Amino acid sequence: MKNKTTGPFKVNISLRLLRDKFIDLLDSNNVSVQTQAKQALKLFDKHPILSTGTNTTEDFLKHKPIIDQLMSYIFPSALTDNEIKAAVTPYASDVFYCSSRLESIIKNAEASENVFNELYKDYEDSFDLLTYAIILNIHYKFNVDFERPKTLSITDKNGDRKRYRVAFNADFLDIYPNENAIEITEEILDELLSNASDIEIWKKYFPKDSWTIEGFGIVNLIDTSLDERIDDFKTHLIQPNNESFQYLIEDIRRIFNNPDLQLGSYSVEHDKIISPFDRNFNMLTLVPDEDVSINEYACEHVNCQLFKDCKPIIISNVETYHKRTKGNRLSSTLLKKGLKSVALIPVPINGELGFIIELAAFKPNQLNAINMVKLDTILPFILSYSKRTFSEHQNEISAIIQQECTAIHPSVQWRFEEEANKYIQERNFGENPVFQEIVFKDVIPLFGQIDVVGSSNARNEAIRIDLTRQLEKSKDILKNRIKINLPFYEQLIFQIDNYLAELKDNFHTNSEQEINIFFEKQLFPLFEHFQKNSKGIEDVEEFLKTIDKTTSSLYDARKAYDITIEKGNKTLSSFLDQQQLKAQEIFPHYFEKFKTDGIEHNLYIGQSISKHLNYHPTVLYNLRLWQLQVTCEMEAMYYEKQKEFPLQLEVASLILAYDIPITIRYRIDEKQFDVDGAYNVRYEMIKKRIDKAHIKNTNERLTQPHKLSVVYSSNAMEKEYLAYFQFLQAKNYIGTNIEIVELEELQGASGIKAIRVDINRKLKKVSDIFTIEDLQAV
Repeated sequence: MKNKTTGPFKVNISLRLLRDKFIDLLDSNNVSVQTQAKQALKLFDKHPILSTGTNTTEDFLKHKPIIDQLMSYIFPSALTDNEIKAAVTPYASDVFYCSSRLESIIKNAEASENVFNELYKDYEDSFDLLTYAIILNIHYKFNVDFERPKTLSITDKNGDRKRYRVAFNADFLDIYPNENAIEITEEILDELLSNASDIEIWKKYFPKDSWTIEGFGIVNLIDTSLDERIDDFKTHLIQPNNESFQYLIEDIRRIFNNPDLQLGSYSVEHDKIISPFDRNFNMLTLVPDEDVSINEYACEHVNCQLFKDCKPIIISNVETYHKRTKGNRLSSTLLKKGLKSVALIPVPINGELGFIIELAAFKPNQLNAINMVKLDTILPFILSYSKRTFSEHQNEISAIIQQECTAIHPSVQWRFEEEANKYIQERNFGENPVFQEIVFKDVIPLFGQIDVVGSSNARNEAIRIDLTRQLEKSKDILKNRIKINLPFYEQLIFQIDNYLAELKDNFHTNSEQEINIFFEKQLFPLFEHFQKNSKGIEDVEEFLKTIDKTTSSLYDARKAYDITIEKGNKTLSSFLDQQQLKAQEIFPHYFEKFKTDGIEHNLYIGQSISKHLNYHPTVLYNLRLWQLQVTCEMEAMYYEKQKEFPLQLEVASLILAYDIPITIRYRIDEKQFDVDGAYNVRYEMIKKRIDKAHIKNTNERLTQPHKLSVVYSSNAMEKEYLAYFQFLQAKNYIGTNIEIVELEELQGASGIKAIRVDINRKLKKVSDIFTIEDLQAV
């Protein structure tokens, strides 16, 4: 036994207060109690030293047989195998009597010394305030809060550690001052509490041996190992990674006292059961990569309680359940894996069932309604962890998508999330993940555009105007200085005249580049020389101020053109985005748009793009009608806004009606969707050539201002779109003239036709989108 410093105390180990207790019990009305008291007092009379006491444990234990008899009165034999209880010496807490259960714990303890050695120590190097708290609170009644939760950790010889909460009974302890004790006043108490960590202050007012502590204490231990295991479980939940996941499994096994307990999980999405997003979890009740509907999972009762009511299910004996239900996927899978009892815990995420946690054991009844009560303590932390992990997982998926694919249209984001989910699983499992290409098969394309008519000519005219003015101003500057009679200036003027003639009569793509090089190499350096070495340079400085720094050229007409294109595109694009939200309500589909000299858009619709909804051809008809309606409204809106643009440019609308399903593939390297396969390329070829196509046997372009052209290649499409246009006529969206024309032979396609109609530039836009039901009602 280890002797400990006793601070201000003289220690007197005695049973005096126990003797006094037995004297009081002589007056009991219980005959049995009186008998026990008389027997005990006879022992005290024969051994008076037990009442007077001794200051050493060794002297006290010389009377061990008698002590054991007396202790048996307060340590009932019937409870000795259950209670963890000990009688200890004052302050030093050396055990001199204990229950059989505690004796067994002490014998099996890894440490050879007293398990209560550190009972009164808060920290490794701290001095013990509890000594002084006993005096201040018990003797002086100051009621100072020195209370600390006392726990002991005891590791057995097998390395299994258990934690106990300590309850100390001081009924048989007495504390009183000696002659050298100092009276503690309120002022002294204030000083002590203000210097709680200064041991010298405490020693000053509590000199050595100034107080006596007499008697013995009783220590009761309560096993809180389960609480500690739950605390460990909480700690490992905070650090979700591969290493902590293994700790989580061990924590749960320790909580349920089952070293073979199995932990699994699976996710629930709508009415489907899918693999968990964390591949550290195995699926215990399902086969990997098995596509299962929740209705096919188990019996009706289990399915309803688990997936609908979101309540835990406990099957303590799977074999009995299997026989009672005549077998199902759940029980069959468990029995094949040798699992005989199971608990299924639903975990909701943001109000909806997110996934199921599976606990399973290899023996019947190892998981049951009684021991599953332990889940009540840890389930709130599991739910909190699950929500946090799910949120982090979603954020990581978004990060992967952004990294691998840039911005993704919401209609197909689910497919990218699936691939990102797989990517994360493989990465976390130590594999080398590859983000696979995303493919959507059997989709119908809808292409449309509103483009500026003659945009190339308009752009070239703007360039010609700017270059002409730039050359003319430069010519004037040189003519003002020709009096110097330098042949070089005359040669430059000659070159300028040639360029002006070329711009007027034969402007071509190389003209702009040649003229820009002429200014860069000859005129601008000369004008800068004029600035540095001449007087009267106002004309030069005025000219150079008109030169745009970005293009190094005059940028007036071209700026007007660019602003017109930009404002027109912005107007059309914004409107199309708003209408697209309504189109997505018809049926989810992939949508993309491009800004050129107008706005182009692509729609792809089909079952493969929708994850949960069932595709039907009527949604395609509704989208085709939507496309026609929106195209008419966009062109009408363009002309309404045209007065705000610097140039009055005309636009024409074009739609390609294609009824053959194609496949699109997301090109990872190019970060965009493209048609997939040689057969599908025909669609792209037609789409790119119809804009410049002519009507057969004429020089007339198909696309004309104020007209909407729909290109197609089958009689069925012709009939379908004629019905749409008749409806739009009734709604005053288009004029009375509907013409059907045949297009010239296109490379890779023949027999292409078009319906061309006049758009009502002053149509009254409706608030809602048209549907097939509206068409049928007309």
